[in-house]
Amino acid sequence: MQHFIATFKLTCMLLLILGANTYAADTILNFPTTADGFIQHLTPKASNSRQAKGLDKPKKGIAVIEEDQPKVGALILFDFDSANIKTESYALLNEFAKALKTGLKQAKFEIIGHTDNVGTEPYNLGLSIQRAKAVKDFLVKGLDIETERLEITGYGETKPIDSNATEVGRAQNRRVEFMRLN
Repeated sequence: MQHFIATFKLTCMLLLILGANTYAADTILNFPTTADGFIQHLTPKASNSRQAKGLDKPKKGIAVIEEDQPKVGALILFDFDSANIKTESYALLNEFAKALKTGLKQAKFEIIGHTDNVGTEPYNLGLSIQRAKAVKDFLVKGLDIETERLEITGYGETKPIDSNATEVGRAQNRRVEFMRLN
């Protein structure tokens, strides 16, 4: 697992350096592995927006930059063709729960499931929703996170962050994301 995470981070850095945004992701997605990492990446940053004073629209040449909701990825491993979470992922989910109980106590999140492109689009959409639900159930039933703090969504294969032409790329596309909603 550690080797896989290191390989994934290296791939993301290379894409950033080369400017290769050929996949759906507009920015590099962080994949923290500790509670502190989740807190750091899921705490909203100060806005970088700049408005021209006294004008309804930004003055020409002044960019308005809006921060998206903070979002991170998690390489949650599942049994093949299943929504059963592998035991190797329990430690990572425990770290996320620890973050939810400490530095992110008031935050609400959307758990977003993704798949690679193996299988039909409708099947992958259903599988991504089942996997997001499995993560929510694990956090709620196993780690005492309040159910009303978590929503689920599935995108199936529609938002890859790497190429589906290789096993490494497909593995990176099979992920769960946590997006802060408040």
